[in-house]
Amino acid sequence: AMAKKNLSAQNTMRHAGQRTEEPISSLKILNNEEGSSPALPFVYSTEVLSKFISLDPDQQNAIIQICRTHPFRIPQFYLKLIETNNPFCPIRQQAIPSAEELQDEGSDDPLNERDISITPVLMRRYPGRAVFLISSECAMYCRFCNRKRMVGRGWDPGEYFEESFRYLSGDATIREIILSGGDPFMIPPDLLDKVLSRLRTMRHIKTIRISTRLPVVDPERMTEKHFRVLKKHEPLWVVIHINHPQEITPEFLENVKRFRSAGSAMVSQTVLLRNINDCENILLKLFETLVSAGVKPYYLFQLDEVRGGQHFKVRLEKGVRIMKALRAKASGLAMPQYAVDLTGGLGKVPVDYAYLKGRKGKKAYIENLSGVTGIYMDDGEKSRCKKCGLCK
Repeated sequence: AMAKKNLSAQNTMRHAGQRTEEPISSLKILNNEEGSSPALPFVYSTEVLSKFISLDPDQQNAIIQICRTHPFRIPQFYLKLIETNNPFCPIRQQAIPSAEELQDEGSDDPLNERDISITPVLMRRYPGRAVFLISSECAMYCRFCNRKRMVGRGWDPGEYFEESFRYLSGDATIREIILSGGDPFMIPPDLLDKVLSRLRTMRHIKTIRISTRLPVVDPERMTEKHFRVLKKHEPLWVVIHINHPQEITPEFLENVKRFRSAGSAMVSQTVLLRNINDCENILLKLFETLVSAGVKPYYLFQLDEVRGGQHFKVRLEKGVRIMKALRAKASGLAMPQYAVDLTGGLGKVPVDYAYLKGRKGKKAYIENLSGVTGIYMDDGEKSRCKKCGLCK
């Protein structure tokens, strides 16, 4: 019934081909704050990208073609982490479009978010919690994003805040809110303060999570105002999206210290990505370094079956082998839960043979926590060794 009301954010956006090169949202993303760098240090055109990275004409043409459907944006901070002479650099592969994104496998909405939309910015899949999309902008358009359908479109979540707040205040069964987007830290700190203040008036909401990649891809964008807002509303949970040890920079670690000083509890989530981090040694380095900084690895996600991202897929069997190897080497503190978000909106399921009910060709039949069986296409291709030296 919800789907017929066109309540999802997808229906508030411009169509493909009407991409905006920069935000048109009335919410506006961060302007200059005290102590911050210039407001929009993003690369979002092939012409500018070619000044940072060597691209031959074929590569440039491929990127232009891809961006008609899947645009890119890269913070200059993250761009500078790329090993320019390494085509397999894990930073590069997460940020720069590749011709493989033109493959048609997968779904535009793999988690069926359209059908769980209460308002265009409020989604509810589970009884006790809801996802609130308070931002339409990310600092970087990750090439494996499960919301690629929303990327680079102009829309304003703020138009739907009031109806979302009314729903949340009227349903006392909702105990937890996940602030997402886009990236919640891409909206001005004053607006984030207003959102958190409104949520804190609802006594039935006990836990607030903020899901973000900004401290990883553009940590200098985090301002003192952000941390003052977090301190004001503590305790909050901050979920950092991070995928590779090379993303752990001094600037990121400084942000972690500031989050903790502001009273935020910190966990991480990672996507298992072919040819980027599908190696026990890479993940061990990532998770142990996070723990030493005060961040608990929370989830290791199997790639969602999103169109334009299936070349990143790792076979379930390999993921299970990696987790088994990690259990033999890592502290329990450094062990995330390995899970798959089943296509079609059946929810998160631990990747454990207890839930794997059978196989037929490339189809894996997995039972969710309600006893419903879903299908995950277990067709990831074999990856190559990155020769990173971590296993020596």
